[in-house]
Amino acid sequence: MPKPNPYRPYQPDPAQMALRPIVSGNDINGLDDPDPHPPRLVYWAPDPDQIPHGEMQRWFYTVQPDAPALLAERAARQAILEAPLPEVAAEQVTRAPEDWTELLDGFVEAGLCEKTGVAEMQAEWCYEGRSVPQSRVIMLGVRHDYARLRQAPEVEAGAEVIRQYGRAAHAAKQVANWLRQEGWAAEPVTGPMTGDFTLIPPALACGFGELGAIA
Repeated sequence: MPKPNPYRPYQPDPAQMALRPIVSGNDINGLDDPDPHPPRLVYWAPDPDQIPHGEMQRWFYTVQPDAPALLAERAARQAILEAPLPEVAAEQVTRAPEDWTELLDGFVEAGLCEKTGVAEMQAEWCYEGRSVPQSRVIMLGVRHDYARLRQAPEVEAGAEVIRQYGRAAHAAKQVANWLRQEGWAAEPVTGPMTGDFTLIPPALACGFGELGAIA
């Protein structure tokens, strides 16, 4: 039995729901459309003005904007994002796949993340109008603190989410730095903002879980 939670059943904030556009995410991505097409951006756009749900996204930034815990974690994450990447080394290092994997596991052993995986990049994972030149994608998993998350919607839960986005960004940049120094043009991709491709399919390809649905 689930533990009692004063916030269940969850009720979305009426102020945010008032900004909901007529079109739904299902409509944008063609649910039940017989003709396949690339995924389309619904939320967490780098430029909210480019998506129908942009006003809902902007509303999110107005929630507890002065909370010290959130400000501290956002500042720490921003410093990570702004750190420059090294130039790609002129000479490419080549290794057997298992040797690359063993070295990648070293980032888990160092505590930068809790899980790693590698998959062949698939063009159908890219958002409409986007492309990725790299042939492989590396997925990194970070573990949230359950005790902090279960305090949602209190500030500490939000701070934990931002904290783990920061950890993920740091890990991604460290992996990219390593690969660039090995002569490979790696680019770190971090959330929550959407990049060139959707992350769930490669995560599944890396064995990070199974695709499911809630009835």
